[in-house]
Amino acid sequence: MTAKKTATPVTLVYTGGSDGVVLHLPTHVVEFLHGVPTEVCAEDAKALEDHPDIHPAKKDTKEVSE
Repeated sequence: MTAKKTATPVTLVYTGGSDGVVLHLPTHVVEFLHGVPTEVCAEDAKALEDHPDIHPAKKDTKEVSE
């Protein structure tokens, strides 16, 4: 039996007009605070690809895990 491989988590940042948002994504419920990098699983990141206020975080930022 082989171990199930999990995709690498993705770090995203919310940049919308509110202080933060709570999103019910395909696999998790995630709270994004404005400007705070937040780590999500690959499946949830894919669901957010076209979201106008969620963007990939810069590599040099500190992360908050889901």
